[in-house]
Amino acid sequence: MAVNRGTRAQTVLVILVILVVAVVGLYCYFEFWRTEPSEPEQLVKIGVDLSESGEWQSDPADSPLYISTVTYVISNHGTGTAEGIQATISIDEVVFNEFSLASLASKASFTEEFSVSMNFDSSKEISLTASCGNSTDTGILTVNAFLERKFNPDLASLYITPSDSIIQQTLDEVVNNPLVPDWIQIRDWVANEIEYVTDTTAHGVSEYWQLSRETLSLKTGDCEDFSILLCSLYRAIGWKENEVYVVIGEKEGMYHAWVKLNVDIIGWQNIEPQAGGLNTLVGDFLSLSDYTARYNFNDIYFTAV
Repeated sequence: MAVNRGTRAQTVLVILVILVVAVVGLYCYFEFWRTEPSEPEQLVKIGVDLSESGEWQSDPADSPLYISTVTYVISNHGTGTAEGIQATISIDEVVFNEFSLASLASKASFTEEFSVSMNFDSSKEISLTASCGNSTDTGILTVNAFLERKFNPDLASLYITPSDSIIQQTLDEVVNNPLVPDWIQIRDWVANEIEYVTDTTAHGVSEYWQLSRETLSLKTGDCEDFSILLCSLYRAIGWKENEVYVVIGEKEGMYHAWVKLNVDIIGWQNIEPQAGGLNTLVGDFLSLSDYTARYNFNDIYFTAV
């Protein structure tokens, strides 16, 4: 009898344990399904983008200047609001601007722009870094201000540089004979001091327009370089924008450049800059009469004939 009682007691104890485990399990099961699921974590993901457009103009010294307008965009591609965004703009690794954005909603963007002036034939590296919390992005943009060295109606006027100090200095050296008209002295000097050299020989390309200061430095050039220099000198000594310009002419698919000048008493003259003053009138006429003028330009305007 004692053994039976012990067995029954053990059985009861096991049953009680099983019941307790079952009750606890059921409680946990129902509590799990009754609890509302937590919302997903709101994430911030910063992105940056840079783009550029620009235009050419002349600085006060008549040197071509490229004005680059850089547009930058800071975006939040995440699901949460970005607060306290820190941003740094650098140009050639030098800090240009530091700023912050108070907040940027999910999928929103902030856009702004700034301008940078660049000398011709130069480049700059512009970078933008934006960060918020653990999210950071950097964009890099290289801006090239390489002056196009061939015929371009939008850029031709940049090559006539009467305000360049080297042009002014050259005039002081050239115009020194009161018995000879200024325009003859200038013409003779250009024809005698500048040597004709093709662009292929000088620069390794079929076409390469030189600025007047470059032609004076090299002492060489081809037809448009002679004409650009002569026109710059005439403008610098006082001829008005409606009295002198470079002419681009065409003959049987071949192009040539010369200068047209409105000379007192004589009137309009087509001048071959590679020939001296003795070529005036008859010589110029014979060398240029077969060409048809297509374009006229100086530092103020460009026109198609």
